[in-house]
Amino acid sequence: MKWLKDWMVNKKVNKLNLQNRSKKVVIPEKIKTIGILASSEVEFEALKAHIRNIWGYKVRVGGYFFSEKKELPVDGFSYINFNLNGTASDYFSAFLEEEWDLLFLPSINLNDYLRFLLLQNKSKFSIGFYSEDTKPYLDLMVAYEAKDIHENIQNLINYLNKIKETC
Repeated sequence: MKWLKDWMVNKKVNKLNLQNRSKKVVIPEKIKTIGILASSEVEFEALKAHIRNIWGYKVRVGGYFFSEKKELPVDGFSYINFNLNGTASDYFSAFLEEEWDLLFLPSINLNDYLRFLLLQNKSKFSIGFYSEDTKPYLDLMVAYEAKDIHENIQNLINYLNKIKETC
């Protein structure tokens, strides 16, 4: 059944990519909510820890990471969370309905499941690292340069703060 879900989600992502998605980009003045979509638990936990170091518990953080494991933690998801039609289950309803002030994508390689969630979310501003995979989905991107994910995340936040200062 996995192959069928993979195919259906890919078909939906291609259809969503073809639609003219006109999203009003709003740089958040004050960040109260941050969403995270990651391709691994390591990226997810590193970003979440970094956000907590900067903002503490003044912001609400939510999100998911993709995993192929059968036993998933609360924040994990896989093809199991999609039905045979390639539609996301109710597992994602709160995340997809939330208008996140900021959506972080710490991954440079995306699968169709992450793309689907990126295309369906209602975030005001999405940021992440530049790659050909992420280019169509993000409002602000920086190159993934340092070897340490925390340095890269800090660079991204620094650029966001510079943009906020100039706007």
